[in-house]
Amino acid sequence: MKLALGLLHFLLSVITLLNSINANPVNLNERDQSAGTFEIIGETGVGAMHASLVRPTKMLIIDRAELNTAKTSDGQSALSTEYDLLTNKYRVLNLHTNTFCSAGAFMSNGTLIETGGDVIVGTIGAGIQSLRMYNGCDDLTCDWTEYPNYMTTPRWYNTMVRLPDGRVMNFGGCTKATNKNTKEINNPTIEFFPKTGANDTPVTVQLLLDTMPYNLYPVCIVLPGPVGQNWLFMSANKKAQIWDYVKLEVVKPLPDVPGSPRTYPLTGSATLLPLNYSNNYTAEIILCGGSFDLKPEGAADGTCARMNFGNDNATWETEDFGNPAQPRVMPDGILMPDGKVLFLNGAANGFAGWDTGPTTNRLYSAQNPVKTPFLYDPLANNGSRWTTLTASNIIRVYHSNALLLPDGTVFVSGSNPNSPPCPTCEHPTEYRVERFTPPYLLTGAPRATMKTVAGLTSMNGLNAIEVKFNQIVTIVVDSKVPSDAVFTACLIHHGFVTHSNHMSQRMVILKVESIIPTSTGYAIDVVMPPNSNIMPMGRQTYLYVLSNGVPADTAVEIDLK
Repeated sequence: MKLALGLLHFLLSVITLLNSINANPVNLNERDQSAGTFEIIGETGVGAMHASLVRPTKMLIIDRAELNTAKTSDGQSALSTEYDLLTNKYRVLNLHTNTFCSAGAFMSNGTLIETGGDVIVGTIGAGIQSLRMYNGCDDLTCDWTEYPNYMTTPRWYNTMVRLPDGRVMNFGGCTKATNKNTKEINNPTIEFFPKTGANDTPVTVQLLLDTMPYNLYPVCIVLPGPVGQNWLFMSANKKAQIWDYVKLEVVKPLPDVPGSPRTYPLTGSATLLPLNYSNNYTAEIILCGGSFDLKPEGAADGTCARMNFGNDNATWETEDFGNPAQPRVMPDGILMPDGKVLFLNGAANGFAGWDTGPTTNRLYSAQNPVKTPFLYDPLANNGSRWTTLTASNIIRVYHSNALLLPDGTVFVSGSNPNSPPCPTCEHPTEYRVERFTPPYLLTGAPRATMKTVAGLTSMNGLNAIEVKFNQIVTIVVDSKVPSDAVFTACLIHHGFVTHSNHMSQRMVILKVESIIPTSTGYAIDVVMPPNSNIMPMGRQTYLYVLSNGVPADTAVEIDLK
């Protein structure tokens, strides 16, 4: 009896302590924590239509010109904020061109290039032909630099990709706002940044002529290969191909993607599965979800299509999207450092687009929001790859997103199918940010801390740690982990996220060459990838180290040379 009372007093004291720490109200899901937890941690101030990690502790949020809660210094509604992952507060940024439904990719020096958008709205200038730059900082001084009308052609719902040679490429879109593409406004071209002056004429890609009308925010992924291979995987609607961005020609047409169209507005997700040194970085791509037509009540696609590019005669293999299969349009697919893929957000019916009508009895483009995440293990046998995780309490449909963070948690934000914003609608305009803590952080196992990388103790500062392709890099971690710990390591580029399109997202599993115990921990030697076709050169790539499947307390930004 005394033992029971003592335990009760101990538990009450722990609860009191936790309540004092969490002075701000949060929404910590009380379901089985082995399936992950959601926690509300802050607000973005503007709709999180687009998001990108621009510093180890800073998330860039971009909306469009609309009536957001965050205001600029002159009292106007803000279009963009920088969210601090340490304080969970946002800082208002200054944008003067309309970023509605735009795109982004990083240069090798870490500068985000953001392009496209929409027409003039009030004092906000047209963004549809504009280019913008953002360099993340830690001293709260950085802001946008804008170049109106820089691009050769207007682009709305375009895709951008970070290329192995350090450039970025624009792909597709349309020349004015629309709910689906038409021949008159289709922009079936690519163009590069920076401009060279010699060959800046946009180049037509036939795929974007053959895939009308469901070909906006098309899929574009750099395929791994040897130096000198310049191949992209491209997909729109139900078609796919391999395309050479230097020769500007089709390398190989691919079989049609089974299932529904999987690009906007019948939006699915496309993910390059983790590249692995053990199979010579063979590419596998999976496309999940989507929808069949522009009917709000129509069931979304409950399948995924997966292709292994290690086989010259490869075809698409179809599998269920979840177990049991869950139809889902507008899913976000996030590469996790343990090699799995997290899928969340979206709806079971309908398509990507605005809700319309009065606050009550609205006409929904998408219905039956899906709040339950799925975890996909690409190495498991088909039929055993899916794990259902803890559901969120927040609806995340059109204009929502999610990104992995350096600490191994997931930043979940956005959802705004309303124009103008509507906080009281059934699918409300959502400014709240959630942190999703995956199951691998809820086992109770200790987390390692990286003490040095490549001999340097200063990490995640103003300068990233420089490493070279093929270099053996030594990582020293502390001794909190058990003596029999199994260490793994990977590189992840988080990319730029909007409309379920995780532009340039990429993960490489590294070879662990050796593990040597030291007096204070372990020295782990890992081998960097061989070239920039495996992981593009430059900054904005993060090194994750895991012990027994548990990520270290933070990843470290590197600069691949």
